Amino acid sequence: MGVEALERIGPIMVVSRNEFDAAYQACILGKHFVEDIEYYRMAGERFWKSFRKIESLHLKPDSSVLDIGGGIMAVLLHKLLGYQAIVGDVNAIAKDDVHSAGLEFVSIDLFREDAANVQQVDLVVLQEVIEHIPQPPYIVLNRIRKMIKPGGYLFLTTPNGHRLRNLLYMVFGKEILGLYKYPEPGEALGHQHEYTLAQMRWQISNSDFRLISAEYYEDGYKGASIGARIACALAKPATLIPHWRNGLMVVGHAA
Repeated sequence: MGVEALERIGPIMVVSRNEFDAAYQACILGKHFVEDIEYYRMAGERFWKSFRKIESLHLKPDSSVLDIGGGIMAVLLHKLLGYQAIVGDVNAIAKDDVHSAGLEFVSIDLFREDAANVQQVDLVVLQEVIEHIPQPPYIVLNRIRKMIKPGGYLFLTTPNGHRLRNLLYMVFGKEILGLYKYPEPGEALGHQHEYTLAQMRWQISNSDFRLISAEYYEDGYKGASIGARIACALAKPATLIPHWRNGLMVVGHAA
């Protein structure tokens, strides 16, 4: 897709919410991928919002996509839009569920220069991954750029460093991030850094991508525990303030 096609990015949608929900229930719920089963029951809104954004890029029906981390979006894009999808991750936890969906799984370690030997694709999806890697994102993104065809896209989501949850964690003395360390081969770390919108804009703009959009969004995730869900419900009015929303959503163009 050339630069002139960027002007066509917009709200024209093909897949309805009902169709998405049916595919999500059939293909995602009841499987582990890289999280516990309950996580995916609570995270449907997050994946719906991401799916809509990707759909608005209007990629061709035979487009190729590499989903790094988990593979949920690869499964949904393949099922609903017919994309040629493969999944990559630092370990093989999701491999069986990915194979059961009829997709290929490859080993990808974004922390390393030789991250993966994969054929270039039209789209790389990086959902809730960049915060786990203890390196400046622009370095990691330049490795990813090598995996994308000229004219292709990067779609990225990550927690918002300014989210209200982090403020509450600090008030109650809870740790926001994991230990900042280099991973062992195949090791998946916890959150190493959570970025603000300004930081993420800078990282994309100083990588080999051209920044198309970067925005706050409310991902709809209600929390893993009953206490977290109650706190989320009480704090919902605060999400009207954009910089307190849970997530950041970014699109980059591989010119």
